[in-house]
Amino acid sequence: MDLPAIPPPPSAPISTKELNQSRVKMGLIGLLCAGDESAFSPFHTAIVRALGGGDVHLGFIGAVMQSIAQLFSWLGAIALRLLKYNRQAMVASLLIGAFIQGLIVILLVTASVNSAWAAFFLYGYLAMITAMSMMTGVQQTIIASWIGDMVPTHHRGRFVSVMAITSNVGLVLLQIFFAKIATITDGLAGYSALMGLVCINTLVAVALCYRIPNRLSLAVKFVSKKPEDHVNYRYGPMWLLIWFECAWRVGRVAMGAFTTAYLLDYFGMTMSRIILLQMIVNVVNIFMLYIVGRISDRLGNRLPLAVVSAIAGSSMLLWVASAWWGVWPIFAYMVINGIAGSTHWMLLTNLSLEVYPAKGRPNFLSFSKTLVGVVLMAGGTFAGYLMSQMRGWSMVLWGAEIDHYHVFFLACTVLTLGCLVPLWFLGKMKMPVHDEPVTEGTVKPCIAIDRQDKE
Repeated sequence: MDLPAIPPPPSAPISTKELNQSRVKMGLIGLLCAGDESAFSPFHTAIVRALGGGDVHLGFIGAVMQSIAQLFSWLGAIALRLLKYNRQAMVASLLIGAFIQGLIVILLVTASVNSAWAAFFLYGYLAMITAMSMMTGVQQTIIASWIGDMVPTHHRGRFVSVMAITSNVGLVLLQIFFAKIATITDGLAGYSALMGLVCINTLVAVALCYRIPNRLSLAVKFVSKKPEDHVNYRYGPMWLLIWFECAWRVGRVAMGAFTTAYLLDYFGMTMSRIILLQMIVNVVNIFMLYIVGRISDRLGNRLPLAVVSAIAGSSMLLWVASAWWGVWPIFAYMVINGIAGSTHWMLLTNLSLEVYPAKGRPNFLSFSKTLVGVVLMAGGTFAGYLMSQMRGWSMVLWGAEIDHYHVFFLACTVLTLGCLVPLWFLGKMKMPVHDEPVTEGTVKPCIAIDRQDKE
């Protein structure tokens, strides 16, 4: 007769000082393991072309950067189940990532002195970039799980906001640094030096992991004969969050794929001016992260997420309004849209950590990301097909020319605002109280409850 498994002992409480220090370190880890890869991403085009690649290969790189991390985030839950602790899983994934980056350095150096094998190097580069993106998805799952296992609910708003601010500011500095280096180094040898820097940053992130309190992970299996040993796929809140993210991301990503083309085609705007427009979002976002982080610690995450989603979603109508009022509505959109971005990601992450139980939390997080990634790929493909079919259509309405872009933006707005429906249902559900991490001196965890739930 098999004895029941003894549950693992709870982790020791963490001091507030440790939490405050860990949020900056966690932000630096996120920056060093993913931010530098993001800063490096503009060089993919130059490298692919230097290796003899064309539009098909560039399209493949674009698809990889958009979806692979989400599609393979479930590997993070498996790593946590096998290695049991967040730190061990994170260190292992970072070391694998650094190894892949080292291989890319060797490939680019070799390709710079041997052009005869350009086709082999091209497909090798594509494969390694795909593997690197997969590890990014693994690391995102582990980081989210680590936060959930370490940070009490009423501290997560401030914790994740400071973490995201650290990453965002660091990303801007990295982009400036990479752009400066790019003017000095050119060619495959120069790009290999940049990738070498990315590899070194990843190893620094490994060292930082040992400066953050370790936590036991309660990851489970995705499939098992015993119901208590696998993910509860009938857990209603999980499907509501998946519905929310599908509506939000498909609508926003579909519109975002064509906003640059719209500014180029409709207004004849230059790329430099478009980049300046997009920087407005990042600047506003940094301030909103701090403000909304503190608000969410007081009110919970569902209500602020609903407000941010409603405002940012409604502001998408300003792209339609640009048919009458020119480029000024787009400036207004960029300012208003600053409340989304990392702020929206922070609220959604904290709401997910609040809703999902500690046991199986990495599985819930990665399963939802994978499913959303599949829907996002299908939705993006359909959006491209829809735009190709509508191209050339136009009409005059109230003295302004309305074309396929404006109709498409309107449809994306309606789809995005549909994300508010699952949030409403989520507020009506009676949520179970989950075990939460506590800080030193805390008798029991303080769980944030929406005001609607209090009533």
